[in-house]
Amino acid sequence: MVHADATSASTAPSKQALEDAAHEEALAASVAAMNGMQKLMHRLGFSDTFLSGPKYFKESYDYYRAEPQKLKSELLSGLTVAVAQVPESVAFSFVAMVDPVVGLYATFFMGIITALIGGRPGMVSGAAGAMAVVAVKIMEPNGLLPQAKLLEWGEIASCTGTAAGCQSLRHQAYDARLEWLFMIMILCGVLQIVLGILQAGRLMRMIPQTVMTGFVNGLAIIIFKAQLEVFKEKDWQVAFNLFDANRDGSLSTAEVTSIFSAELPDLSSSDLNAYVAGIVTQVDTDSSGHISLAEFMANKEHGIHSGYEDSLRWRTLDQGVTWLMLFYVFSSMLIVHFLPKYTKVLPSSLVAILWCLLLEHAINRPLIHAGTPVVRDAAPVKVDFPLYHTPKVNLTSKSFAHVFGITFSLAAVGLIESVLTLQCVDEILDDTSDATGRFTQECIAQGIANTMSGMFKAMGGDAMIGQSQINVKSGGVGRLSTGFASIMFLIFIVAASKVIELIPLAALTGVLFMIVIYTFDWTCLPLMSGDLKGLIIGRKADGTREDYAGRRIRKFWFDTNDRIRWKDSAIIILVTVVTERTNLAIAVGVGVVVACLFYAWDNSTGSLKVVRREEEIFGCEKGSTRVAYDVSGELFFGTDREFTNSFRMGPDPVDVVIYMDRCKIRDYSSLAALNSLYVRYADVGKTIRVHNTDPENRALIDLLGEKFLPQVLDEDLSVAGVSHVIVELAHAKRRSHSASDMTASEKIFEDS
Repeated sequence: MVHADATSASTAPSKQALEDAAHEEALAASVAAMNGMQKLMHRLGFSDTFLSGPKYFKESYDYYRAEPQKLKSELLSGLTVAVAQVPESVAFSFVAMVDPVVGLYATFFMGIITALIGGRPGMVSGAAGAMAVVAVKIMEPNGLLPQAKLLEWGEIASCTGTAAGCQSLRHQAYDARLEWLFMIMILCGVLQIVLGILQAGRLMRMIPQTVMTGFVNGLAIIIFKAQLEVFKEKDWQVAFNLFDANRDGSLSTAEVTSIFSAELPDLSSSDLNAYVAGIVTQVDTDSSGHISLAEFMANKEHGIHSGYEDSLRWRTLDQGVTWLMLFYVFSSMLIVHFLPKYTKVLPSSLVAILWCLLLEHAINRPLIHAGTPVVRDAAPVKVDFPLYHTPKVNLTSKSFAHVFGITFSLAAVGLIESVLTLQCVDEILDDTSDATGRFTQECIAQGIANTMSGMFKAMGGDAMIGQSQINVKSGGVGRLSTGFASIMFLIFIVAASKVIELIPLAALTGVLFMIVIYTFDWTCLPLMSGDLKGLIIGRKADGTREDYAGRRIRKFWFDTNDRIRWKDSAIIILVTVVTERTNLAIAVGVGVVVACLFYAWDNSTGSLKVVRREEEIFGCEKGSTRVAYDVSGELFFGTDREFTNSFRMGPDPVDVVIYMDRCKIRDYSSLAALNSLYVRYADVGKTIRVHNTDPENRALIDLLGEKFLPQVLDEDLSVAGVSHVIVELAHAKRRSHSASDMTASEKIFEDS
């Protein structure tokens, strides 16, 4: 009876099995209840979005109705993000050398689209620094699209005929570069959609942490260098001297004409003279017939300034405005850093901006009559609701080939930073599920958002790590927070564009300096310096240092015994330098290649072990032995030569066994090495057999094994001499081939 109960208990399904079966049935039922779009998204691993249909909206409504506190957290977090994004979007617009409205529009489109269909609810996207530092290559006069290239493509042309409405080549070139920026963003978005469909997000696992560290460090350095431009001012004297050929301190009509004749070479003499006369009349306010330096400097919007590239010079410390700007920078940095430790009611970056705005327009300008540059001085902000715009470019196969490189760079940089941000948010929310579907969905959402940005005169963007952390930690873990943030952001910029124009540039610089500090991975410095300190400074077991007299020195942030390999340090430095000198996508590619080379080199030395021994043959008379080789480690292109050189064909007997059970066969070179051994042993009348029980090795051999003599494999090694498997193969081959058609190896089999 006991035996029967035990038997029935052993045959009855376990509780866990029943739960798993019930879960599978419930999952199947839920999938069956989905509509077509939901089933497609479920198969791809996408998370719920508004594309799931009215059911998603109803479930969201019911959830927030039952959890009013969650609704409050989502709305307040979204409002905080919307306010905090305004100054950052303006600042990154200047990094990209475009008007602030271009970056503001980008933040709206990136935010609203990724909020609705992005891969990670709660993750914030907008005009980001990583994309801005690549996009600036398009807008630089000597960057991707110099004036000569635009002339060659027919994008710009000198005026002919009447001078009415003429623009200088420099002015036309800037407008053409802006149109190309929009077109490149459209192409970038399409490429990101394609990469998302191909599930390129999976490749993120190939990027090591050292490359990521170099990536963020290089990005921080680029943003830092871009912000130094705010401490430069126009050098009016240099610009004036470009016209003043005889250095008499005034500009004549003839001198202005000589400059604009190069900018408008196709104008007739009469049209050119009429064009220059209009410019001179505009600038020569005292009608003296000559333009003084004061008149030249009076208004930067005058047409005379379209005839040359601006020359900049560093502001000096003997200027009061320099000290005011430095005060704004450091005060805003202190507010951004310390305010969150006391209160998080308002974003610290917003408080810093408002503080500098108050000082500038309530104290400095009205009371001490000292002002610093504001956003309006760099570019006026005229924000209306965005309208559709088709980029006015001549897209041909030649021009597409020229811009494809930077298009790919923008797509890669945007996806890399977005996937990094997604992983960061997953860690904050303790989401350990497979993120492959979220990666794919985020790639597609970013692509759609960048495509829409280019169609609505915006510069595009990607996910923002800082803003995403603020949102998630404030309780905005759903799509409501980011969607509400984007809508409020658009309302802010349309209703408060005049206020944005009044923001001091130095305040934005201070905010971005803190972003630089938070972006740079400072923890890598003590690790990278570990080996160097070990050579210079004596080490103690407890990690402290001693000076030359043996006295203990106080520990600093760089006092540590922790270290990383010099190869890892080299990768970090390499990626950082390449990022700063070229662009982020190239740097990541170079870093991955170098990391792979280092990994292959390390595994090619000492990772493979081949031990030769003699073993007794089971089933034969006592004392019968054979030679066996035990192989462990990894067999690939870096260790194949070491593998083949470990065998001693001369003293080995006729029957040799290679045990590959503890060895991982990795590639084509591994199978080629086995084949080479087989042929070499066969040439001296001996046979090798390979014993393998590893299913991964078996799968690779089955895939490529026909070229590599699969008959070498024998999992029954109990018979002495040549394996019965090989004997049977030899007899089969003799029956199917004539003796004249046999190869040398087959004859050896037959003779054996």
